Amino acid sequence: MKWREIPPNARRYMLYHVFVTPGLICWYLLPLYLMMTGLSVFEVGWLFTIINLLSIPLTYLICKRFDRVPVKRGLITIDMLDGVAYTFYFLAKGAFAPFALLIGRMLEEISFLFYPLYPAYERIIYPRERRSEILSWHLRLPEVSSMVSFPLIGYLLGYIFTKPYHYRSAFLLFGLLTVFTVWYLWKFLPEAGEKERLSFEKFSFKFDRKFALFITVDSLITLAGSITPELVLINYVVFTLKKTIFEVTLIEAGMAAVTIFVTFLTERAKNEWAGIYMISGLGSLVLYSLIMGSSPSFVMTLFAYVIMRFGSSLMFPFYRDWMWSFIPSERSAQLHGALSSLRRSIKIISPFLAGWQAFVHPVLPYITGAFLYSIAAALILVWNIRIKGFGNRSF
Repeated sequence: MKWREIPPNARRYMLYHVFVTPGLICWYLLPLYLMMTGLSVFEVGWLFTIINLLSIPLTYLICKRFDRVPVKRGLITIDMLDGVAYTFYFLAKGAFAPFALLIGRMLEEISFLFYPLYPAYERIIYPRERRSEILSWHLRLPEVSSMVSFPLIGYLLGYIFTKPYHYRSAFLLFGLLTVFTVWYLWKFLPEAGEKERLSFEKFSFKFDRKFALFITVDSLITLAGSITPELVLINYVVFTLKKTIFEVTLIEAGMAAVTIFVTFLTERAKNEWAGIYMISGLGSLVLYSLIMGSSPSFVMTLFAYVIMRFGSSLMFPFYRDWMWSFIPSERSAQLHGALSSLRRSIKIISPFLAGWQAFVHPVLPYITGAFLYSIAAALILVWNIRIKGFGNRSF
């Protein structure tokens, strides 16, 4: 599919993700900043878990107050909250540092509440008949942005501006970037319509065996990913291999490059073989986890993460189509909201688990992840074998 064949509103939405991508490096900078100032990986993981727990009452109150959120305004809210959070990270100095970090992290946790609006908006704005091809572009463009911006930022912060106060200044710059992205969302993206909103109301669905399989697989993948977060990679590359944030961003650039490559493959992939693509993707995640579990060198770490991104990118469009198959279009935001709640529940304590395991041994979280990914792959494989044909798309 060529760029000009994509509807204009869909192209504008993809460009928004290009603009916002450089700021995602803050997910690496925050744990690194905390560890640079003297905290251990265990203490950072424990701190993030405490903040997750403290944010529960606040997010509950928000859900009660804003029971139905228009999609476009929700997207704007995400960027506004992130911008304020980054500003508080900039202010995290001296006696005020603990409070600034607490407030900033809690604001990010609140913004995560609205993340289901992204796939809900994509389902509206991406034409159904060519959605898989458009999702390939959706993956491709932000990766180009990260492949360029991350190593540049990483080099500056890894070899030139290396002090903690430089990192705080970077948080302020990314906070200012959200002013532009908020304006862009408001100016150039269309409203999604009143029928499509994120609802925090009770979600009901038919819990059949097929949906139970999806929930189980999704929970396993979520847990495996959440115990090998940016914190674990930072700890291994910077504090075990004695590298810098620049090397971490090189890993991100390598993952971006392979994602771009895979999107061209998935554009030509046959939907009837979706089951095989998903199993192959999960198999790649198992392989990546096993390589990382062997305490690899930096080069092998880069290779392992490239394999990981190959697998996750290969299964992404088919996994999302599988997820969307459970509910009509007009209720997609509710489905994503319910899944987001489930994933958030899993992730509440996962920073503590990740930090504790990495403190015991830097690669222990990866070994645990390999076990969880293996179970998810086995479940999909068994299900595919049981229904008329190994690659059957219907699951």
